Amino acid sequence: MKVVGLTGGIASGKSTVVSTIQTLGVPVIDCDKLARLVVEPYHPAYRKLVAHFGTVILQNQEVGQPLDRYKLGSIIFTDDTQRRMANSIIHPAVRDEILKRLLRYWVKGTSLVVIDVPLLLEGELWRIVSDVIVVYCPPEVQLARIKARDGLSEEDAQARINAQRPLIEKVNYADHVIYNNSDLETLKIATLKVMDAIQPNRFWTVLALFPPFTVLLATWVILRRHFKGDPRKMPSRNLRSASTTSSGPSHAS
Repeated sequence: MKVVGLTGGIASGKSTVVSTIQTLGVPVIDCDKLARLVVEPYHPAYRKLVAHFGTVILQNQEVGQPLDRYKLGSIIFTDDTQRRMANSIIHPAVRDEILKRLLRYWVKGTSLVVIDVPLLLEGELWRIVSDVIVVYCPPEVQLARIKARDGLSEEDAQARINAQRPLIEKVNYADHVIYNNSDLETLKIATLKVMDAIQPNRFWTVLALFPPFTVLLATWVILRRHFKGDPRKMPSRNLRSASTTSSGPSHAS
Protein backbone atom coordinates (compact mmCIF):
# COMPACT_ATOMS: atom_id res chain seq x y z
CA MET A 1 0.00 0.00 0.00
CA LYS A 2 1.35 3.39 -1.02
CA VAL A 3 0.86 6.20 1.51
CA VAL A 4 1.05 9.77 0.19
CA GLY A 5 1.12 12.95 2.28
CA LEU A 6 -0.85 16.01 1.16
CA THR A 7 -0.24 19.38 2.76
CA GLY A 8 -0.62 23.06 2.11
CA GLY A 9 -1.64 25.97 4.25
CA ILE A 10 -4.73 27.64 5.54
CA ALA A 11 -6.88 28.78 2.56
CA SER A 12 -4.38 27.43 0.02
CA GLY A 13 -6.98 25.47 -1.97
CA LYS A 14 -6.19 22.08 -0.43
CA SER A 15 -9.84 21.22 0.22
CA THR A 16 -10.55 21.44 -3.51
CA VAL A 17 -7.60 19.14 -4.18
CA VAL A 18 -8.94 16.65 -1.62
CA SER A 19 -12.40 16.68 -3.20
CA THR A 20 -10.86 15.96 -6.59
CA ILE A 21 -8.82 13.06 -5.21
CA GLN A 22 -11.91 11.55 -3.62
CA THR A 23 -13.74 11.53 -6.96
CA LEU A 24 -11.12 9.00 -8.07
CA GLY A 25 -12.12 6.64 -5.28
CA VAL A 26 -8.83 7.15 -3.44
CA PRO A 27 -9.34 7.16 0.35
CA VAL A 28 -8.24 10.32 2.13
CA ILE A 29 -7.48 10.39 5.84
CA ASP A 30 -8.47 13.88 7.00
CA CYS A 31 -6.27 14.89 9.92
CA ASP A 32 -8.37 17.96 10.67
CA LYS A 33 -11.32 15.66 11.34
CA LEU A 34 -9.13 13.42 13.47
CA ALA A 35 -7.90 16.47 15.39
CA ARG A 36 -11.53 17.26 16.20
CA LEU A 37 -12.17 13.64 17.15
CA VAL A 38 -9.33 13.44 19.67
CA VAL A 39 -10.52 16.48 21.60
CA GLU A 40 -14.00 15.09 22.20
CA PRO A 41 -14.77 14.76 25.93
CA TYR A 42 -14.37 10.96 25.91
CA HIS A 43 -10.82 11.05 24.52
CA PRO A 44 -7.64 11.07 26.69
CA ALA A 45 -6.25 14.07 24.77
CA TYR A 46 -9.25 16.13 25.95
CA ARG A 47 -8.37 15.45 29.58
CA LYS A 48 -4.73 16.41 28.99
CA LEU A 49 -5.72 19.71 27.37
CA VAL A 50 -8.02 20.57 30.25
CA ALA A 51 -5.32 19.67 32.76
CA HIS A 52 -2.93 22.12 31.11
CA PHE A 53 -5.14 24.98 29.93
CA GLY A 54 -7.93 24.71 32.48
CA THR A 55 -11.69 24.83 31.93
CA VAL A 56 -11.38 28.23 30.25
CA ILE A 57 -11.04 26.36 26.92
CA LEU A 58 -14.36 24.54 27.41
CA GLN A 59 -17.86 25.62 26.49
CA ASN A 60 -19.54 27.04 29.60
CA GLN A 61 -16.15 26.41 31.27
CA GLU A 62 -17.42 23.07 32.59
CA VAL A 63 -15.60 19.73 32.48
CA GLY A 64 -17.42 17.32 30.15
CA GLN A 65 -18.53 20.13 27.86
CA PRO A 66 -17.13 20.32 24.29
CA LEU A 67 -14.00 22.27 23.56
CA ASP A 68 -14.42 25.97 22.83
CA ARG A 69 -12.28 25.99 19.69
CA TYR A 70 -12.34 29.75 19.31
CA LYS A 71 -11.06 30.23 22.86
CA LEU A 72 -8.31 27.65 22.48
CA GLY A 73 -7.37 29.16 19.10
CA SER A 74 -7.13 32.64 20.58
CA ILE A 75 -4.59 31.28 23.07
CA ILE A 76 -2.37 29.14 20.87
CA PHE A 77 -2.32 31.28 17.72
CA THR A 78 -0.65 34.14 19.62
CA ASP A 79 1.63 32.19 21.95
CA ASP A 80 4.30 29.87 20.55
CA THR A 81 4.86 28.09 23.86
CA GLN A 82 1.18 27.33 24.34
CA ARG A 83 0.84 26.24 20.71
CA ARG A 84 3.71 23.80 21.11
CA MET A 85 2.10 22.41 24.25
CA ALA A 86 -1.26 21.93 22.52
CA ASN A 87 0.47 20.27 19.56
CA SER A 88 2.42 17.94 21.87
CA ILE A 89 -0.92 16.67 23.18
CA ILE A 90 -2.97 16.60 19.98
CA HIS A 91 -0.41 15.42 17.43
CA PRO A 92 0.44 12.04 19.06
CA ALA A 93 -3.27 11.32 19.49
CA VAL A 94 -3.93 12.11 15.82
CA ARG A 95 -0.94 10.01 14.75
CA ASP A 96 -2.32 6.99 16.60
CA GLU A 97 -5.69 7.43 14.87
CA ILE A 98 -3.95 7.65 11.48
CA LEU A 99 -2.03 4.43 12.09
CA LYS A 100 -5.25 2.63 13.03
CA ARG A 101 -6.85 3.67 9.75
CA LEU A 102 -3.78 2.78 7.68
CA LEU A 103 -3.84 -0.70 9.18
CA ARG A 104 -7.49 -1.11 8.21
CA TYR A 105 -6.81 -0.01 4.63
CA TRP A 106 -3.85 -2.39 4.39
CA VAL A 107 -6.01 -5.29 5.57
CA LYS A 108 -8.57 -4.38 2.88
CA GLY A 109 -5.85 -4.48 0.21
CA THR A 110 -6.08 -0.77 -0.65
CA SER A 111 -3.36 0.25 -3.10
CA LEU A 112 -3.17 4.01 -2.43
CA VAL A 113 -4.07 6.16 0.57
CA VAL A 114 -3.65 9.92 0.90
CA ILE A 115 -3.13 11.52 4.30
CA ASP A 116 -4.34 15.13 4.36
CA VAL A 117 -2.09 16.78 6.97
CA PRO A 118 -1.87 20.58 7.33
CA LEU A 119 1.27 20.20 9.48
CA LEU A 120 2.80 17.26 7.62
CA LEU A 121 6.30 18.74 7.50
CA GLU A 122 6.16 20.34 10.94
CA GLY A 123 5.50 17.08 12.75
CA GLU A 124 6.76 13.53 12.26
CA LEU A 125 4.35 12.08 9.68
CA TRP A 126 6.59 13.02 6.75
CA ARG A 127 8.73 10.04 7.77
CA ILE A 128 6.13 7.46 6.71
CA VAL A 129 4.89 8.82 3.36
CA SER A 130 6.38 7.81 0.04
CA ASP A 131 5.46 11.10 -1.70
CA VAL A 132 4.81 14.61 -0.43
CA ILE A 133 2.35 16.83 -2.32
CA VAL A 134 2.20 20.55 -1.49
CA VAL A 135 -0.65 22.85 -2.59
CA TYR A 136 0.80 26.34 -2.94
CA CYS A 137 -0.76 29.77 -3.33
CA PRO A 138 0.75 33.25 -2.77
CA PRO A 139 0.59 34.64 0.82
CA GLU A 140 -1.49 37.66 -0.21
CA VAL A 141 -4.11 35.32 -1.68
CA GLN A 142 -4.16 33.31 1.56
CA LEU A 143 -4.73 36.47 3.57
CA ALA A 144 -7.58 37.70 1.40
CA ARG A 145 -9.34 34.31 1.49
CA ILE A 146 -9.13 33.98 5.28
CA LYS A 147 -10.52 37.47 5.82
CA ALA A 148 -13.40 36.83 3.43
CA ARG A 149 -14.15 33.27 4.58
CA ASP A 150 -13.88 33.70 8.35
CA GLY A 151 -14.77 37.39 8.73
CA LEU A 152 -11.50 38.08 10.54
CA SER A 153 -9.56 41.31 10.81
CA GLU A 154 -6.33 41.48 8.85
CA GLU A 155 -4.36 41.16 12.11
CA ASP A 156 -6.20 38.01 13.20
CA ALA A 157 -6.02 36.48 9.73
CA GLN A 158 -2.30 37.16 9.54
CA ALA A 159 -1.80 35.59 12.99
CA ARG A 160 -3.32 32.35 11.68
CA ILE A 161 -1.03 32.38 8.67
CA ASN A 162 1.99 33.12 10.85
CA ALA A 163 1.09 30.19 13.10
CA GLN A 164 1.96 27.86 10.21
CA ARG A 165 5.19 27.36 8.35
CA PRO A 166 5.33 29.55 5.20
CA LEU A 167 4.09 27.63 2.18
CA ILE A 168 7.16 28.59 0.17
CA GLU A 169 9.29 26.62 2.65
CA LYS A 170 7.15 23.51 2.23
CA VAL A 171 7.83 23.62 -1.50
CA ASN A 172 11.47 22.91 -0.72
CA TYR A 173 10.69 19.38 0.42
CA ALA A 174 7.84 18.50 -1.91
CA ASP A 175 7.93 15.70 -4.46
CA HIS A 176 5.00 17.32 -6.27
CA VAL A 177 3.76 20.92 -6.07
CA ILE A 178 0.30 22.02 -7.19
CA TYR A 179 0.62 25.76 -7.81
CA ASN A 180 -2.86 27.14 -7.20
CA ASN A 181 -3.00 30.53 -8.90
CA SER A 182 -5.73 30.12 -11.49
CA ASP A 183 -9.33 28.89 -11.63
CA LEU A 184 -10.94 25.84 -10.07
CA GLU A 185 -11.00 23.77 -13.23
CA THR A 186 -7.29 24.30 -13.80
CA LEU A 187 -6.62 23.30 -10.20
CA LYS A 188 -8.59 20.10 -10.64
CA ILE A 189 -6.71 19.22 -13.84
CA ALA A 190 -3.38 19.77 -12.12
CA THR A 191 -4.50 17.53 -9.26
CA LEU A 192 -5.46 14.74 -11.66
CA LYS A 193 -2.04 14.95 -13.31
CA VAL A 194 -0.30 14.52 -9.98
CA MET A 195 -2.54 11.59 -9.03
CA ASP A 196 -1.76 9.92 -12.31
CA ALA A 197 1.97 10.36 -11.64
CA ILE A 198 1.85 8.75 -8.18
CA GLN A 199 -0.29 5.70 -8.97
CA PRO A 200 1.46 2.68 -7.42
CA ASN A 201 2.85 -0.14 -9.49
CA ARG A 202 0.38 -3.06 -9.39
CA PHE A 203 3.16 -5.61 -8.89
CA TRP A 204 4.40 -3.88 -5.74
CA THR A 205 0.84 -3.39 -4.55
CA VAL A 206 0.26 -7.14 -4.62
CA LEU A 207 3.57 -7.86 -2.88
CA ALA A 208 2.70 -5.34 -0.17
CA LEU A 209 -0.22 -7.54 0.88
CA PHE A 210 2.29 -9.94 2.42
CA PRO A 211 3.67 -8.79 5.79
CA PRO A 212 7.39 -9.42 5.08
CA PHE A 213 7.26 -7.27 1.94
CA THR A 214 5.19 -4.65 3.76
CA VAL A 215 7.97 -4.33 6.34
CA LEU A 216 10.61 -4.07 3.60
CA LEU A 217 8.68 -1.40 1.68
CA ALA A 218 7.96 0.58 4.84
CA THR A 219 11.63 0.43 5.77
CA TRP A 220 12.61 1.67 2.31
CA VAL A 221 10.22 4.64 2.61
CA ILE A 222 11.54 5.56 6.05
CA LEU A 223 15.17 5.30 4.93
CA ARG A 224 14.46 7.34 1.79
CA ARG A 225 12.95 10.13 3.87
CA HIS A 226 15.78 9.92 6.36
CA PHE A 227 18.45 10.41 3.72
CA LYS A 228 16.48 13.20 2.05
CA GLY A 229 16.73 15.08 5.32
CA ASP A 230 14.49 16.54 7.98
CA PRO A 231 12.17 19.11 6.32
CA ARG A 232 12.02 21.08 9.56
CA LYS A 233 15.72 21.88 9.22
CA MET A 234 15.83 22.63 5.49
CA PRO A 235 16.08 26.24 4.24
CA SER A 236 13.50 27.62 1.83
CA ARG A 237 14.15 28.15 -1.84
CA ASN A 238 12.48 30.11 -4.58
CA LEU A 239 9.34 28.45 -5.89
CA ARG A 240 10.60 28.73 -9.45
CA SER A 241 13.48 26.40 -8.66
CA ALA A 242 11.09 23.63 -7.56
CA SER A 243 9.73 20.98 -9.86
CA THR A 244 6.06 21.96 -9.90
CA THR A 245 2.78 20.90 -11.35
CA SER A 246 1.20 24.29 -12.00
CA SER A 247 -2.51 24.89 -11.78
CA GLY A 248 -1.80 28.50 -11.90
CA PRO A 249 -4.45 32.66 -8.53
CA SER A 250 -7.48 30.39 -7.69
CA HIS A 251 -10.43 31.08 -5.48
CA ALA A 252 -10.49 27.54 -4.15
CA SER A 253 -10.56 27.09 -0.40
